[in-house]
Amino acid sequence: MKNIYLEGSSEEEFMAKLCQKFREILTEKNETPVIDKVELLSRKETAKFLNITLVTLHNWTKSKLIKPYYKGRRVYYKKCEIVASLTSIES
Repeated sequence: MKNIYLEGSSEEEFMAKLCQKFREILTEKNETPVIDKVELLSRKETAKFLNITLVTLHNWTKSKLIKPYYKGRRVYYKKCEIVASLTSIES
């Protein structure tokens, strides 16, 4: 590890310049974190998307073909997981 010695600047001046440089770098890149929005479907929406009945959806959920997500008493399914499970069945 190298030691760096700075002369002619106070600690506060150095920290201010360092913070300013970090701000410049961050604004130049202008990179904001990308958060993928997960589309949740209700039971009815999922059944309609798959063109199946609610009974079939219930059976597929019980047999763990499709993973459910619960919020309170409501059941939701991730659309990306539904599509992935369909493609894995076709393979």
